[in-house]
Amino acid sequence: MGMIIWEKFRKNIYDNKLVCHGDKILLAVSGGADSMVMTSLFAVLKKSLNIELVVVNFNHNLRKESVKEAEIVKKFAENLNIECVLKDLKTKEYAKEQNISVETAGRQLRYAELEKTAKEYKCSKIATAHNMNDNAETVLMWLLRGTGTDGLTGIPAVRKINKNLSVIRPLLAVSRDLIDGYAKQKNIKFCTDKTNFKCDYTRNKIRLNIIPELNKINPLFIEHVYNLSSIVKQETDFFKKKTNSFILKNVKTTKNKISVNLKSFLRQEEIMQYKILKEILPDKKRAVHINSIINWLKNSPQKNYSLSKDWSAKKTNVSFIFARY
Repeated sequence: MGMIIWEKFRKNIYDNKLVCHGDKILLAVSGGADSMVMTSLFAVLKKSLNIELVVVNFNHNLRKESVKEAEIVKKFAENLNIECVLKDLKTKEYAKEQNISVETAGRQLRYAELEKTAKEYKCSKIATAHNMNDNAETVLMWLLRGTGTDGLTGIPAVRKINKNLSVIRPLLAVSRDLIDGYAKQKNIKFCTDKTNFKCDYTRNKIRLNIIPELNKINPLFIEHVYNLSSIVKQETDFFKKKTNSFILKNVKTTKNKISVNLKSFLRQEEIMQYKILKEILPDKKRAVHINSIINWLKNSPQKNYSLSKDWSAKKTNVSFIFARY
């Protein structure tokens, strides 16, 4: 099992170019099995790639167990000779200030603090322990909300924040079963967040109720969703290149106006028209609005179109224009 998870971890890193020789990486470690196993694997990778590692743990101040969990993370990092940073987040206060859910507040604070800590410790990468199961949960959440193909791409293996910093997910090709098995095999002590077993949030309902039933139908369900996400991402990247090429040649954008060559646009396949509008629309990017605009451009004699309270559109013989009111 140890070799299987190591090979999947290493292959994901090399296939997606997640880590380069000499990188300094900030590891986001909650104390759960996923992030503790990730830290253990990075400690092995450190020897071959000459990378520097820093562990950060956040206490969201929502559970009394968090202080103990932080100490477990700190001791684990120290045993691996990795620097560890412990930080407190005032999650409830922030949620109240912003009038958002505690879950959303925790996520926003966590990512903001991750960026701040990465800058403070001169890290070029932030590694999170999202795994194959997390990806399946995300895809199912998007399906329930209603999504185009973009939602099927799931969690990206790498997400660029700015030119100096990226978020990487090296465990994305690894299932939770493999992670738990590796933790047991290597006797890695980890913490269990009891809120993960409460059906208060949509993700937990999917994790606890829906995925187990789907796994009964097909035990390879999680892996199939991951493979689907990988295929759809390749297709999305392909269309992204074609879309960007069209935009470069046929779209002119200023702060208050977007002008598109109408004849060039109408020569495109309908799927390309959809992708182009999805990319350039200043407002109302949902499928129902995009399809309505395509229908207007192709079939309506009307020259004007009201996109939203801030933007209108008009078409001429040579172009169509989105303009801010």
